[in-house]
Amino acid sequence: MNKAIVRAVVVEDNIQMRGLIHMVLGSFAVREIAEAQNGVEAIAALQAGGADIVIMDWKMDVMDGLECTRRIRAGIEGIDPTLPIILLTGNVGKESEAAAYAAGASLFMEKPFSLKQLHAGVTKVLG
Repeated sequence: MNKAIVRAVVVEDNIQMRGLIHMVLGSFAVREIAEAQNGVEAIAALQAGGADIVIMDWKMDVMDGLECTRRIRAGIEGIDPTLPIILLTGNVGKESEAAAYAAGASLFMEKPFSLKQLHAGVTKVLG
């Protein structure tokens, strides 16, 4: 991995899933992890403090991860549009994967996934 993670934003409406993501980020010695429960909160967290990576669920109320990813990539929120974004979802199949990448996801991961798979995904997008 070439880039160290100082600050990560975890966007997930499920508290258990947030805990698993925290475990993986802990293995990268992340100093600060901001949490959001939907895309609106994610945008606010990113505007307030930026991030080195975003790990985001797709299906959430208020603003889903796909729309949030589109907004970040469009640069309309004042957030670095090149920010690495891992999009996590229970949606399976090539159509969901294509939609995620079309929105600008750096990596698409289907749930369920192992801690080892998520660790490899973080390494890949930061490599």
